[in-house]
Amino acid sequence: MGGWRVKTRRVKFGSAAVVFAVVTALTIAFVMPAATGVPSVRGYDGKTITIAGLGGATNFAGSDIGTKARVKRFNDTNEIPGVKIEYTEFADDKADPATATSEARRLVTQEGVFAIVPDLSAVNPGPFLNQQHVPYVGFAFDNTYCSPKPTTKLYGFGYSGCAVPADPPSAIDNYSAPYAYVSKKTGNKKPTIVLFSNDNQSGKSSTKVAASSAQGAGFKVVYAKGSVPQTASDYTPYVQDFMTANGGKQPDDVVCLLATQCLPIWNALKAAGFTGTFQTSLGIDLFAKALEGTVAGGLYNTEPSPGLTQMNKDIDAVREGKPVPIFAQQTYFAADMFIQALKKIPKAKITPEAVQKVLATQTWQIKGLVGPTKYPASTVHSSPACSSLLMSSGAAPWTVVEPYKCSSKTYKIDPKFGS
Repeated sequence: MGGWRVKTRRVKFGSAAVVFAVVTALTIAFVMPAATGVPSVRGYDGKTITIAGLGGATNFAGSDIGTKARVKRFNDTNEIPGVKIEYTEFADDKADPATATSEARRLVTQEGVFAIVPDLSAVNPGPFLNQQHVPYVGFAFDNTYCSPKPTTKLYGFGYSGCAVPADPPSAIDNYSAPYAYVSKKTGNKKPTIVLFSNDNQSGKSSTKVAASSAQGAGFKVVYAKGSVPQTASDYTPYVQDFMTANGGKQPDDVVCLLATQCLPIWNALKAAGFTGTFQTSLGIDLFAKALEGTVAGGLYNTEPSPGLTQMNKDIDAVREGKPVPIFAQQTYFAADMFIQALKKIPKAKITPEAVQKVLATQTWQIKGLVGPTKYPASTVHSSPACSSLLMSSGAAPWTVVEPYKCSSKTYKIDPKFGS
């Protein structure tokens, strides 16, 4: 038996004989992992929870530093005694549905991850992740985070809720702050606005919802389309459409519902002589110079607070002197949302299903910094809608021109938008 010591003994049990085999080495191998009192589940052995990220590396390389920062504090401060989180990788889905599916399958079936945190994919295989009971927490770039009615059945959770519902019953109030700014700047009570996104389904959906919100806030929407390819070498044709959308004239406001593609589009707009307001979601120090003269919707409160101080401290601890990447704050929020859910579950009962159950009814926030985000209402759309408006003068920090606030207003979806 190769050195294993096998002991047997016969015991009379009535008229039957029972043979007990005690294999010492195997006993050690199989009993010791159970000594923690925690059953082994996918991605959690009773001591370590394994997670990984997913998204397009082209646009989000390094963005997961926020998750790494929040995980580091969780581990360093022993937030759940005896439990660590191991963040393993950021899988590149190449913005391709087939690749996203294969990478998600690899993470779940081969790497055995407990959850996908952060999720920055716009092409998530939602049915697979739900079927396999894999919580995924992120920026909610696609409609797998969404439901026509509030539900507790989904496994995808956005730190600000469902952001791009495919067919929402209403649009949330995301454009009151931009409206206040642009109307004051122009003196026009009905300023004109152009909104655009990518030419995929998520882009068309997000444009339809954003345009309905902008119209509800008081803008006159003159262009709202998912029209821009995910990769393009020349944005001139699209910029020409934007510049003439207001009856042949340029609009008062142009809103880019994209990520880093907004940068070359802004340069093209300036070259074309655009003098109105250009708005993105890139209001971070990294882009302050490149986006000089623009405004950005602030998805968290950049004014001083203990939460902001803690987040910056956590990110500084892992960035090694490098600039803070795009969406690092959002991946930090995703990790915090996941961790807050974990902390509500007894150590011995931590499972993907238990985490999903908490997330599905959680009201998440970092007080004074971001949120609240209320589930399950936020499976329909962000509930409530919270934002600020920032402006870049060419150097960090961005200036707050409309303060962070939350609104529960909603507007009817106008089906003419987002084609």
